[in-house]
Amino acid sequence: MKDKAQTIIEFTAGVAVLCLIIYGMVGVLRWGMVDLAERRYDHDAVLMNTSLNTEAQLNPNFHQAQPLDAIFQK
Repeated sequence: MKDKAQTIIEFTAGVAVLCLIIYGMVGVLRWGMVDLAERRYDHDAVLMNTSLNTEAQLNPNFHQAQPLDAIFQK
């Protein structure tokens, strides 16, 4: 009986840690995809607007990176 209780406690702790790791990975991947989508949108907006200078895209600070938020925002 004692071994069964220890197994349940270890499994519960392991699942909690695994859920936190997965939550962190989803947050980082979401941040990366949002930043990539905004970067693409900025470049497409410059290319579609003929009045803008397309050489501005060569500037390293053309697009400001999205801040990494620890909490998901809707």
